[in-house]
Amino acid sequence: MTVTTQAKPIPTAPGLPLLGNIREIQQKEILKFAEDLRAAYGDLVQFRAGPFPLVFVCHPEHLYHIFVKNVGNYVKGPRYDLLRLLMGNGLVTSEGDLWWQQRRLIQPTFTPKAVLHFHDMMVQVTQKMIERWQPCVGQTIYVDQEMMRLTMAVIGEAMFSIDLNEQAIAVGQAFGVAFQYIGEATGKAFVPPLYVPTPGNVRFKRALETINNFIDERIAYGRAHPTDQNILTMLLQARDEETNAGMDEKQLRDEVITLFFAGFETTARALTWAFYLLSQHPDKREKLQAEVDAVLGKRQPTVEDLYRLPYTRMVADETLRIYPPTGFVARQAKQDDQLGDYHLPAGSILMISPHVTHRLPELWPEPERFEPERFAPGKLTDLHKCAYMPFVTGPRVCIGNSFALLEIVIALAMVSQVYQLDMAPRQIKEAFVGTTRPTEEIHMTLHGR
Repeated sequence: MTVTTQAKPIPTAPGLPLLGNIREIQQKEILKFAEDLRAAYGDLVQFRAGPFPLVFVCHPEHLYHIFVKNVGNYVKGPRYDLLRLLMGNGLVTSEGDLWWQQRRLIQPTFTPKAVLHFHDMMVQVTQKMIERWQPCVGQTIYVDQEMMRLTMAVIGEAMFSIDLNEQAIAVGQAFGVAFQYIGEATGKAFVPPLYVPTPGNVRFKRALETINNFIDERIAYGRAHPTDQNILTMLLQARDEETNAGMDEKQLRDEVITLFFAGFETTARALTWAFYLLSQHPDKREKLQAEVDAVLGKRQPTVEDLYRLPYTRMVADETLRIYPPTGFVARQAKQDDQLGDYHLPAGSILMISPHVTHRLPELWPEPERFEPERFAPGKLTDLHKCAYMPFVTGPRVCIGNSFALLEIVIALAMVSQVYQLDMAPRQIKEAFVGTTRPTEEIHMTLHGR
């Protein structure tokens, strides 16, 4: 893109020598720091994490330019190097021709129509959880852990046609350790190389060993059972339409681990936040329960029922607005560009915050308020297409967004048929550690309806 001579330099937030704004980021937490940054400096500002200059971006017009209009100028860049330690070059982290080839191979399985194939399985897995909860009525359950267990069971069936049972706990914990390490390391000015035996490095390497052993076992089993109908079989049999080439062993492993992790982590967080928000807003919960009772009664939801549960979907959308799973994403400019009136030099690393965009008061009145009715049909026709992007947008929109939304709506509806999760009114803060997580465990009392 041609940069006009009138383009202005991006304003810079003051920081400390060498440390830049790193101390403020650590004290406030990155999401609150980003909110304050926007309030003080507007939609575009440069800051420093240690010696590294970063550009904060949140305005929908700028986001449209980056993710859609001039998408070819922006890559994920070095900010994803730590994530590549876990996921290799899967869809989340790969670039260029490799990404296009892999996206082309995998996309058919995750279209809105194709994911309906998983509906019955999701219902069955959710029903097992509901039955497992029956002895717990009147007791307190750890919602984060329960939602992680649910979504891991779903992705285990979808990818491998297996019930992970207790194995899910160990693998889930390993992913948690790995992702926490990556999230914390991303905010540091210096990260010791993995060969340095720091406590964090040791924990991370042990977690990687657990994850890799699990993935290797599942791939070996998939090769031995080529007639199973699941995502792994699809990956094993996929051939590029132009070259007829399949994936090599490393690429297969990278895609399996990426899809498996992405398939449970973000959806579990979204469900945890949804039940928390409903517990804090009984009037909204009553509306959801009334809809579920009227549409489903006591029976399990069918595919056709999904279109008759609009308020349940509104609850899902509003939860993803307030707590987008990915509160931050990064991009790097390959060439000079211009964002609005400002010059963006080649090599600039952008920190893009859906969390802040979803809270811009000029787009979302009373943005902190939980108001599912914002997403009523016809209400958002004039809203900028990048004002709401919980799964990012453009060519690199999350491939699993339809899968995740299907799972969230089914879980909200089926749990609300049978149970009510209660917690005394209180504010639980969020933090970005790879995904948008609660800063404390969410324990709620399980009541029958």
